Amino acid sequence: MECFNGLFAKRPKLVQLPVTPGKVPIFVMLQLDWLSDDGQALRYKEDLKRQLTAAKTAGVKGVMADVWWGLCEPKPEDYHFGGALELCNLLKSLGLELQAVMSFHQCGGNVGDSVSFPLPDWCLNKAKSGGFLYKSKWGVTSEDCLSLSADRQQIFPTGAGGTRTALQCYQDFMAAFLKAMGNHVGSTICELQVGMGPCGELRYPSYLMSNGWNWPGVGIAMAYDKGMLQMLKDDAGMTEPPKSLPEDQNAMPDDIPIFKAPGMEFRSGTAKAFLEWYSSVLIRHGRDVLSEAKKAIDRVGSYPANKFCLSVKVSGLHWHVTHPSRATEACAGYNCCTSEAADAYMAIAKMLAESSKEAKRPILFNFTCMEMTNDSNGGVPKALSAPEDLIAQVRKACIFHQVPLAGENALEFDIATGDWAFKQMEKQIRSFSPGSDAMHGLTLLRLSDNFVRPESLQQLGLFVSKI
Repeated sequence: MECFNGLFAKRPKLVQLPVTPGKVPIFVMLQLDWLSDDGQALRYKEDLKRQLTAAKTAGVKGVMADVWWGLCEPKPEDYHFGGALELCNLLKSLGLELQAVMSFHQCGGNVGDSVSFPLPDWCLNKAKSGGFLYKSKWGVTSEDCLSLSADRQQIFPTGAGGTRTALQCYQDFMAAFLKAMGNHVGSTICELQVGMGPCGELRYPSYLMSNGWNWPGVGIAMAYDKGMLQMLKDDAGMTEPPKSLPEDQNAMPDDIPIFKAPGMEFRSGTAKAFLEWYSSVLIRHGRDVLSEAKKAIDRVGSYPANKFCLSVKVSGLHWHVTHPSRATEACAGYNCCTSEAADAYMAIAKMLAESSKEAKRPILFNFTCMEMTNDSNGGVPKALSAPEDLIAQVRKACIFHQVPLAGENALEFDIATGDWAFKQMEKQIRSFSPGSDAMHGLTLLRLSDNFVRPESLQQLGLFVSKI
């Protein structure tokens, strides 16, 4: 009888396409390999045009696209933005907008990565030889991105044979991109998402899939590269991180001395001092990179604040959120454990608010896992997963500091059969009030032929028409 009940169940009324975008703009991420290998062209232009034309009928406002550092600056200050310009021209012709991601990280080795684009050789080699790539206690080095300890190291080459810091590299790349895009900035390009770390997120590469990490392992601290150890000594007077930090990235919180409850070592002594330092320098890194984004904008032109904003992506680390240590977040640099008042998201929102004031334009707090519910534990109770509680904590921080909140779904799902995900995201979008608690945008994973099937577009259009 169950199959017959499903057959005759009342189906939702389908919307008539095309759909007018609602109050909350909906964007869709492009495939990771949308750029050609030299960065100068669209890889699949005709397919992309067809997919975008179809997606627009469902009310999609625009796309998000990674502008890969490794493809677009193959030699120091030799910028290849022809593909990005071609994308802007295509989007303009279709009446769509672009969230451009300054991707100062590699593609490959993370969830959903189907292709590999490493960091530029000229940058990666200098960071390797200088000890400015994130490193674990046991010598595992991440090539996802530069260590934040490289921010002020005058070791990276310029095109003219000089040297510059990592922060200057970021500024130069963003300024060159804005200049190359010309009049598209503030019209076609509505947002510049500033890359901050692995996967573009403001965090440490604490869980390394390429090195055997499995969910729901808490990860490891990545503070053992030469640069981070020197910063730890200079800032906190410590010669090394605490010995009780996790040694196995797949361990659970109670397997780890520093995080074990009820011992709660993380609230006293060197453990507390380290975790607070580890989090504070990450937030300082975010502030510094946003300052470089402001300088890049000032170098190139004046763009209306209501037409062109910045954004920062913060990872939705929802597992072990209900453990007292918040160990997963702590390893990634989000301190929610060293005292009753510790709240990484409040600290990040405060930093974004201060940076927004300096930049004189909005900076969005872009958060993941918007489609997940508190029972999204994959049948693993020990995961202690609570994404809805986490989103509520983030929302509270954004309201308190008056920072606009935007979101993404964490994992790709089938749009045609994704009513469960759309219902959850609709719940998050509607939020708790129609005022400052509203969401300012949602970006979905990921444009493809499956995404633009008629069944998918009908489901997406139904969702867009409700919000």
